[in-house]
Amino acid sequence: MELYRLLQQQGFGSRKECRKLIEYGLVDLNGDTEYDWRRDVAPADIRLLQVDGEPWTLLPEPFYLLLHKPAGYETSHKPIHNPSVYRLLPQQMVNLGVSAVGRLDVDTTGLLLFSTDGQFVHALTSPKKDVPKLYRVTTKHPVSAELLQRLREGVLLHDEQETLAADSAEQVGENLLDMAITQGKYHQVKRMVAAAGNRVEQLHRLALGSLALGDLPEGEWRLLSATELAALGFASPEA
Repeated sequence: MELYRLLQQQGFGSRKECRKLIEYGLVDLNGDTEYDWRRDVAPADIRLLQVDGEPWTLLPEPFYLLLHKPAGYETSHKPIHNPSVYRLLPQQMVNLGVSAVGRLDVDTTGLLLFSTDGQFVHALTSPKKDVPKLYRVTTKHPVSAELLQRLREGVLLHDEQETLAADSAEQVGENLLDMAITQGKYHQVKRMVAAAGNRVEQLHRLALGSLALGDLPEGEWRLLSATELAALGFASPEA
């Protein structure tokens, strides 16, 4: 593969833009500056790639990543009142058309997945798949046994025909509970807690399916491992 095509496949711009990056001496390959955009390269032979002084790890196609979303970001390419969550990802990934798996409200933090694999995005957002989502909920009033019971048994939300029940609801602090749901209704956790007699002050997603946020710092991202993909029922792109 010619070097400029590799850069293009990694999201560094158009064919012309990638050629210019190389001609201007902005691409280092395995420690040496490369000026020949026609240079034939094999991805497996690339130990170190730097573009404009920044190291770059080659992305597989498709690729899958997990982001620790901070508050104050909209899960949209065209945000209205707040910055886009896509600002937290390298521009190259955005250029390649990466999409969020569902969305988190602007004030909700925690685990948010992204991928260029449309089947992956659909599978994890389809209501028919029943993928569990675990949230840590900070409530305005102390958590009570009655609140937990109502969430587990189900509450009727405005404009809904049937009650919605949490898969699980466990108290973890005076004003904290861990709550899992498989549906994806609009503002569902907030509305369920309100219908059960309390109010959500803060919402944080801890896990989605078999994936846990872990200790990934806020605002940071990482690629999913082959093991994590397999646990979600998807083969690694390297497999």
